[in-house]
Amino acid sequence: MTVNNHSSYFTYSKNIVSSLVFIFPFLLVYEIICFLYFKNSSFQIRNSADVLLKQFFDIFGTYSDQYYALTLFAIIIFIFFINKNTRFINIVDFKYLILMFLEGFLYGLLLLLLLNNITHFDNDIYIYQNNLLLNLYLSIGAGIWEEILFRLFLFTVILKTLNFLLKIDFYSIFISVMISSLIFSSFHYIGANSDIFDIYSFSVRFLGGVFLSLLYFSRGFGITAMCHISYDFILISLPLIYIN
Repeated sequence: MTVNNHSSYFTYSKNIVSSLVFIFPFLLVYEIICFLYFKNSSFQIRNSADVLLKQFFDIFGTYSDQYYALTLFAIIIFIFFINKNTRFINIVDFKYLILMFLEGFLYGLLLLLLLNNITHFDNDIYIYQNNLLLNLYLSIGAGIWEEILFRLFLFTVILKTLNFLLKIDFYSIFISVMISSLIFSSFHYIGANSDIFDIYSFSVRFLGGVFLSLLYFSRGFGITAMCHISYDFILISLPLIYIN
């Protein structure tokens, strides 16, 4: 895919390289907030998808963090390589990046309206609900790392595999959306610090996964991550704003 000065906003915003440029500042903020709040603590609170990906590299022992960082770097280089026809100077288009932010934020609002019974979620599950900055930290972590794991990786792998086997795009997309959304919803109930299973919250998260999968397929990774960040931040911050 070539992105140049004459490309449309929709072509630009769906491009994976543009998406990486778009999410990089958010990822940087995520790591900075983590450092500031947990530098003197014996523990860190990080997104479960982030932790899951890092745990895979524990097999390398002492050098696990270095291998993790090198792997991420290699993946980014690979993405840039397969999109080598993309002109980087045109990828950093601030006008389009701002539009991506606004579009993703509006999709987040739409998702909140579609899944409107937000008062169902127990406020106690949000550890730092009384702190907007840490709410932002948790939301960015979910928006980036869960989208990397469940849409950029899982959904894409399932879709590519089914496209190869079935040769029918509609069924491949439908099955990919259903499977990745079921796994996405189930993920929130796995692990020592996970939520207690509840059919209502499971259904809401499944529908959210369907929405995000379709958004990823149609609009790309960057906007989907922004939608997820916006949705989570508004969801966990509204009770705080309401109380104040």
